[in-house]
Amino acid sequence: MRKCMKRSLVCMLLLGALILQGCVSVRSRDVGQKTENREELVLWTYYETEMQKLSMEELVEGFNESQGEYHLTWEYHGPVTEFNKKLAIGITQNQLPDMVILDNPDMPSYVRMDKLEDITEAVSGLEGLDEYFPEAMKSVEYDGRYYGLPFCCNNIVLIYNKDMLAEEGLSVPRTWEELQSAAEKLTGSGKYGFAMSAIDGEQGVFQLGTFMLSAGDDLEEAGGRGTLRAFRFIQNLVDQGWMSRECVNWSQNDVARIFIDGSCAMMENGPWVFPALDESGINYGIAAFPAGERSQGLLGGEDIAVIKGKNVEGSTAFLRYYSQADIMLNANLRANSLPPRKDAAQLFLAAKPRYKVVMEQMENCISRTSIMDWSELSGLLSSAQYQVITGESTPKRVCREIKKNMSRDNQP
Repeated sequence: MRKCMKRSLVCMLLLGALILQGCVSVRSRDVGQKTENREELVLWTYYETEMQKLSMEELVEGFNESQGEYHLTWEYHGPVTEFNKKLAIGITQNQLPDMVILDNPDMPSYVRMDKLEDITEAVSGLEGLDEYFPEAMKSVEYDGRYYGLPFCCNNIVLIYNKDMLAEEGLSVPRTWEELQSAAEKLTGSGKYGFAMSAIDGEQGVFQLGTFMLSAGDDLEEAGGRGTLRAFRFIQNLVDQGWMSRECVNWSQNDVARIFIDGSCAMMENGPWVFPALDESGINYGIAAFPAGERSQGLLGGEDIAVIKGKNVEGSTAFLRYYSQADIMLNANLRANSLPPRKDAAQLFLAAKPRYKVVMEQMENCISRTSIMDWSELSGLLSSAQYQVITGESTPKRVCREIKKNMSRDNQP
């Protein structure tokens, strides 16, 4: 009976948060609030959109008002490439915050550098831990120990211009074959049928990784038959003129802008572009990314980690606060990101139904941290994708190089 009452109370809180999310405004800071008796906490992030900043302001203010022992402030140190540079400088100069919000594949490298605090006991004691998406939890785990908590999550979807597909009498592609056929028919009159980001670095690899996994290769099998098929498919799109070779210079947000101005009919992208699409007024649809041999992709999103040697107790107090489903829900509603807890994510969909496909695909996503040498593999895949698209090399040759380098790195 108590368990039922507790769950009902949680649901009421979450639904209340949903109702209020559209009208909550940032409350002005109480300049008279005394903070001199509190322990100061600092959080670094690369969150940069207005809604992300609003989310951080409300989250931090809510934590400060919820207790009287700690006073948290947050600092923007982005975008993500610049953020990692500043974090590296902070490490060398021993000038670091208490907590950081990291792109989830970056977690293992900082753990190996011994810069993140092992907070396994604090994480293991959290209520609702079994509600987190399993792969999201894997992104904060290393050798069976926890070094943080998932902050938000996402994955790649197919986004298409409904009007353009309707004009050609096309159904939404569900397989690679259908995607290729649609891209061919939609190309022309100053537009490409398909677009993706193949820019150097994690953004481009995140998009390529979905193709590789969908083609049947696990991360440990990179360079195998599935990877070869993925590169050949992407190469053919470019060689046939159905996708621009300029994709090697396009970020994910660049691709969204190209889609909005009508220069492409379909794109591979993620939910972070939904707000821009909504604002543009374009008539777009969202579908599961077309499958090769299977429907599988990479897990995206951010984790929040505690810096070793800083205020661990205060930081874990904030993690306990954020892990509450209603707090997490409100923060993610503001930031337009999917909560990493399933119960909060289900309620998130009531306010933002466009994320339904993203939510459904979460069960088939793989965390990049599931492979020990992700940073090495990411670099190899990024370089290989550039070489294939620009014609500097062939799919077969780059796959051979990937396998050779990965097997060498895994030798004892």
